[in-house]
Amino acid sequence: MSVLSLITYIASSYASGIPQDLPATVIFHIKPYLSTADTQPLSQALSILSLLLDLSPNTTFPVIEREVLSDIYTIAHSPVVSSVALDSLLRFLSSLVHADNQIATHVVPNLVFAVEKAPKAEASPGNVAKCVAQVVRSQPDVAAGTIAEYAKNLKVRSILLNIAIDGTGYDRTRPRRCPPWSC
Repeated sequence: MSVLSLITYIASSYASGIPQDLPATVIFHIKPYLSTADTQPLSQALSILSLLLDLSPNTTFPVIEREVLSDIYTIAHSPVVSSVALDSLLRFLSSLVHADNQIATHVVPNLVFAVEKAPKAEASPGNVAKCVAQVVRSQPDVAAGTIAEYAKNLKVRSILLNIAIDGTGYDRTRPRRCPPWSC
């Protein structure tokens, strides 16, 4: 059994919350897997973080914000992240936004800033567009403010184009259509 599978098993065995020190301990052990060097362990590590956020958001969120979030911004714009790893990243962002209602307005500009700073060969505006769409979809109550903040910091026009093409833009007047990666 791999280390990540074991951590997943242990974390999922807690049904009604987790011990106070578990998030910091688990994050310390899975942080090396939060890399685009190999997307299978990356996917597992992101799934574990999502599980921890879902089980105990108040305990897990501060540790993730302090220890992991800067790595997530780099991972999000990598063209290597696709398929299962991208799905795990989107689930993580959804869990993160549900854990803290205020974080959406901070995550979106940081995602955009990270992709703007990255060399073109190492940047995937499409991935960032999907991440922004996931954040907005996960917190519709803060969608207007998040989109306004996003637009204020927008320099990479292709991200906006990707949102429009994918149909993931948020518009309360139109019925929401299922984007291709979540159907």
